[in-house]
Amino acid sequence: MKSAPFVMHQVNSQAEILNLLDQYGDDARIIAGGQTLVPVLAMRVASPDHLIDINQVIELKNFGVSGDVLLVGSGVRQAELEKWSDLDKTQPLLSMMFPWIAHAPIRNRGTVCGSIAHADPSAELVLGLAVLEGSVTLVSKKKKRVIQANDFFLGALQTCRQSNEFIESIQFPIRGNDARFGFAEYGYRHGDFAVVAVAVIKEGNSWTVGFGGIDDTARVYKCVANSANEINQFIDDVATETEVREDPTATSGLRRHLMRSLGKRACQQAIDFKVIK
Repeated sequence: MKSAPFVMHQVNSQAEILNLLDQYGDDARIIAGGQTLVPVLAMRVASPDHLIDINQVIELKNFGVSGDVLLVGSGVRQAELEKWSDLDKTQPLLSMMFPWIAHAPIRNRGTVCGSIAHADPSAELVLGLAVLEGSVTLVSKKKKRVIQANDFFLGALQTCRQSNEFIESIQFPIRGNDARFGFAEYGYRHGDFAVVAVAVIKEGNSWTVGFGGIDDTARVYKCVANSANEINQFIDDVATETEVREDPTATSGLRRHLMRSLGKRACQQAIDFKVIK
């Protein structure tokens, strides 16, 4: 299929983006990498009258440490962040995730913020933002607001972004020197969206465990565990007690099994984690 006709607006400043969104609202979409939007347009799942190409807006292509967060602008491609020499030290969890995100050609074009905007509950970056308790900066012509990840994601492919807003940047909080990380994922083929993904942060005896792919949003749990046996028991309990979705890709039973096996693997990675200085 081919997309419905649309008008392409190539902009050079954030002010132009905001003016166009204010003018066209629901009839406009932002395009940067286009790795999600272009197939959606081709299948006519969405048929906006206007596309706003932000690739020439230089100030949106920046990323780096700002205070105690890694700040990533909406024009930053996934491969750019993946290849950043300080990523292992600054955000080890993201470094673990990137090889699992689609394929290299997709990461070369796709943007970090584009994945967050799409809000697929199986997406690695969505899970990463949730587990790291990050935030999203939304900007409209009249105001700017910073939304925590657990408030930004409303459901599968649903966020709290208003039609006259765009994602200016996202913020991944940088954890302390005592933080240890783990990540594990299962998909039917490498590069597919995860059937289940697990991300873990260990800080002393405090644990944060997040699951992607089990519900319409990433699910994040916290606990105190003083040994591998205790955190493994917590994983078993969560897998037993949590309501888990069932769909044509996997039964709830398979997802519960993966929560247990991947969860324990990710927790062991966190226990064995070596800090890069």
